[in-house]
Amino acid sequence: MYVEGADFTAIDFRRGVWHQTTTAVALLTAAADGRENVMACEWAMMVSTAPLCFVVSVHPSHETHDLIVRSAEFGLSFCGDDQARLSHISGSYSLLDVDKWALADFHRYHGQVIAAPLIDGSPLNVECRVIGRHDLGHTVFIGEAVWARYDHDGCSPLLYHDAKYWHLGSQVPKS
Repeated sequence: MYVEGADFTAIDFRRGVWHQTTTAVALLTAAADGRENVMACEWAMMVSTAPLCFVVSVHPSHETHDLIVRSAEFGLSFCGDDQARLSHISGSYSLLDVDKWALADFHRYHGQVIAAPLIDGSPLNVECRVIGRHDLGHTVFIGEAVWARYDHDGCSPLLYHDAKYWHLGSQVPKS
């Protein structure tokens, strides 16, 4: 059954549209003025290969937003399918209320270029400098990669669909 329309002010319609999308899950890290944070970031993706650029979408009410604005940089650790707990913890709490780092076994390592830590064990870690932003209610930060590390033989990416985590399935032929 199809559901269609243009009433994007209706929360159930927006939620229905959103639940039809599938995204990779990333842990977004930022640091400024001696403070560090990690948050789950479903809306993170590569948007250019030359230059290598990524976008993240962060609501201004999140502490991570302020850290990115102040530092003009961020880290992205794209989760493996064995890191769902880290994503859940980092997406369920606010830096204002709790030290998320203490709630789970986040294996961190220092960035090579940026101040924010990255999450060890992630299939892909990228350090980015902000080169642009666009305000859409959420702020879309465009970051150019200044350092990257990936595990060629690592685990599968963690996917998010219909408000649940998923494993990558078998390949589907193109024809």
